[in-house]
Amino acid sequence: MKGIRIMDIKKLTVILIWVGALIVAGALLWWATFYTQVMGKGYSLPIDALQCLYSSSGQCGFIASLARLSGGTPYNPTFFWIGIIVLGAGIILKYSLKEELPLGNKKEDNLKK
Repeated sequence: MKGIRIMDIKKLTVILIWVGALIVAGALLWWATFYTQVMGKGYSLPIDALQCLYSSSGQCGFIASLARLSGGTPYNPTFFWIGIIVLGAGIILKYSLKEELPLGNKKEDNLKK
C-alpha cells in the first residue's frame, strides 16, 4: 500500500463503521415506522415482520406493493443491506490492519536484523 498512510486507513475504518451503523440504524427506524403504521391501520400481518427487515420477497413485497398503491413510501430492505455491507467492510478493514511497530520503526528495518 505505497502512498497510503496507516493513519488514513484507520480514519477510513472509523468512517465506514460509523456510516454503516447510521445506515443500519436508519433502516431499522424506517422498518419499525412503516410496519407500525401498517399494523396501526388495522391490517393484520400474517407474517413475521422481522423477515421484512432484510427481505422484500413474498408477503413483504405484497405489503410494500399495497403501500405503494395507496400512495405511501414502503420500507425497502436494500438500505439495510447497504448499511450491513459498509459496516462489515469497516470492521473487516479494522481487524485486518497490522499493529504499528514500536518507536516508529519501519517493517523493512526489522526484517534486515
